[in-house]
Amino acid sequence: MLSSRRDYLLRLIEEVSQFLARAVFHRKAGREQEALEAIVQSCERLFALEAAQLFQFTPEQHFLMLTEGEEPDNARARVLLYAALNLEAGRNYMALKRRELARISFLNALRFTLRARLSFPTDTPPAYAPHVDELLELLKEEPLDPETLGLLSSAAPPPV
Repeated sequence: MLSSRRDYLLRLIEEVSQFLARAVFHRKAGREQEALEAIVQSCERLFALEAAQLFQFTPEQHFLMLTEGEEPDNARARVLLYAALNLEAGRNYMALKRRELARISFLNALRFTLRARLSFPTDTPPAYAPHVDELLELLKEEPLDPETLGLLSSAAPPPV
C-alpha cells in the first residue's frame, strides 16, 4: 500500500512538473495566457480539485491539503511544486503587466518555499524549488508583511 501511494505521488509530481515545463515554454514564447492555463491545470492536478473549488481555499488550507497525511519527503515535494507554480504564475502576470497579481503569486511562492524549509528540512531541495533570494529580489519593491518576515527569520540559516 505504501509503495503504491509513493508511486502515485511520484507520477503526480512528474505530471505536474510537465505542466510546469509547458507553462515555462509558453511564457518564453510570449503566450502568457496559455502558460497560465497550464499552471491552473497543474494546480488542479496537484490538489485533485477543479479551479473553481481550489481557489476558494486560503494559502493555509492549501498547505494543509498538500501535507496532511503525507510522508515528509512527499509533503515537501508537493509544497515546493506549488511554490514553483506560484513563481511561474507571477512571472506570467509580470509579462502581462498585472503587477498586483504577480506580487501575490511571488509572495505565495516565498511563503510556501519557507514553510517547506521549516516543516521539512533537507540539504538538497528538488531542482524545481524556488530560490528564496530570487523571490526576495522579485518582491523588493514593497516591504514584506510581518507573517512573511517571521517565516524568513525562522528559516534563515544560523550565523557561522
